[in-house]
Amino acid sequence: MNQRFFDVSNSVQRGLGSAHPFESSAQPGSGARANGALEAKATRMHTLGRLRGKHFFTPVMADTAMDVMLSLFVGELQSSTVSDTALAVGNLLNREETDAIIDRLVQAGLAVVTAQEPDRRTVGLTPLGSARMRSFVSDYPDV
Repeated sequence: MNQRFFDVSNSVQRGLGSAHPFESSAQPGSGARANGALEAKATRMHTLGRLRGKHFFTPVMADTAMDVMLSLFVGELQSSTVSDTALAVGNLLNREETDAIIDRLVQAGLAVVTAQEPDRRTVGLTPLGSARMRSFVSDYPDV
């Protein structure tokens, strides 16, 4: 059984909630298939990006802002809220790096903070950020 992209295997042990089975939020039809294919491709690109550290000693192919954008895009396609903690864990970043990237993306108009609490915030893509990621993932060579 597939799990949602942001589920962490030990999330239950850490008290962060339980794993949720993958559920597509799209409606039946060609639009649903397109969104499903787009989601699968974005998830695969993100997974490959996380593995590139095993193959490259320097961050030749690393762009953490793009990784965070891919994470936010997958979250959007899954109709999931994405917390800064999930972004940090999913992209192997520390808290300061995550906060700095989120702030830069917000300043660029690509992301928006959707909820703010003392110990966490949730983040999503703006319409501009979503459109750019949809275009980027659609145009990216098959992976």
